[in-house]
Amino acid sequence: MKKLMMALAFVGLCTAANAQCDEFATPTTNKYSVATNSFWSNWFVQVGIDANVVSQYGHGPLLKTDWHDGRTYGFDLAVGKWFTPGIGTRLKLNWENGAFYHAFRNLDHVIEGPDAHKGGYAQLYFDTEFNLSNIFCGYNESRVWNLSFFPRMGIIRNFGADSYAPALGAGFESSWKLGKRVALYVDASYVWTTNDFFPYNSDGKAFSGNNIAAVDLGLTFNIGKTGWSKAVSLEDYEALSAEACAKLSALRSQLKAEQDENARLRAELAKWANHKCPEVSGSVTAGTSSVFFDINSSKLNSKKDLINLEAIATAAKNTGAKVVVRGSADSKTGSSAYNQQLSEARAQAVADELVSLGVDRAKIETSGVGGVAEVEPFNLNRRAVVSLK
Repeated sequence: MKKLMMALAFVGLCTAANAQCDEFATPTTNKYSVATNSFWSNWFVQVGIDANVVSQYGHGPLLKTDWHDGRTYGFDLAVGKWFTPGIGTRLKLNWENGAFYHAFRNLDHVIEGPDAHKGGYAQLYFDTEFNLSNIFCGYNESRVWNLSFFPRMGIIRNFGADSYAPALGAGFESSWKLGKRVALYVDASYVWTTNDFFPYNSDGKAFSGNNIAAVDLGLTFNIGKTGWSKAVSLEDYEALSAEACAKLSALRSQLKAEQDENARLRAELAKWANHKCPEVSGSVTAGTSSVFFDINSSKLNSKKDLINLEAIATAAKNTGAKVVVRGSADSKTGSSAYNQQLSEARAQAVADELVSLGVDRAKIETSGVGGVAEVEPFNLNRRAVVSLK
């Protein structure tokens, strides 16, 4: 019995520990913080087409002369990487009038170079992209529309004028998510370049500068692992660790108290190890005892039950006390009438056994209470309770 009580106490402590662990709060995440990914994550490739308008300072009004003389069409190819949800870089190549030829009338104002027949001009840009949606609204994997701003720098090769020119500019990119790996994008940019782009007009007069306005349309393809995992606040983990340590310390204190109590009980038990119980003379009254039966049975089949009945019979004969036998059945099995009959039969079976052990039948009271649910598990209700009065 003592070992059983210790085992139950240990189980109780374990249950309490599990319950307290379940009470720990879930760490919170910050919508502006994400976990760092590897270098090979969040790369992308862009393919698109564009329309450009080139303007030379001093040539004429932009929306009149330049739209007529300076518009070109081309295609774009870019590769880039997002280092965070808000910051990325992109290397972009643009070739004008290479695949989509259009009369580039601005060449009428310059001396053509030897490679003019190769078509138009090419631009190589390096962009630093800032995703304004993620920067100001926080990272959201399910967001469909994103707006980005990018400053850019690069170099331009004008085949018609046989010249190279540096370029500085900026623009906005609007993108719409079509799937996990595909998005539609539209770029609008404006670039300033030196007069090296169109060094001289046909009269030998230098331009003061050149500008290029562009609109691009294309698709973005994400490569490799995409997306970001939300970062958990370090302060939350530290708070959880402190809380766990405090609860663990409390459990250890509780366990120590249980161990001390067990030690005290062992010491108390040791004091009575050699203690002799006083002899009792006269009658001895037996306590209440239960005799258990199989389902749908009123037959005694346990030697242990017979031993208990012998003790009760002896006590009844020595004291002249009456024996009360109360039979029962479990309420989950059988009808009420059947359980009543079965409970009475069980009480009668115990009474017959007591008579065989020498108890006067007149000293035995029997009763049946039918189906009951007094104890758990429910099958222990299939019994007869025997007591003295």
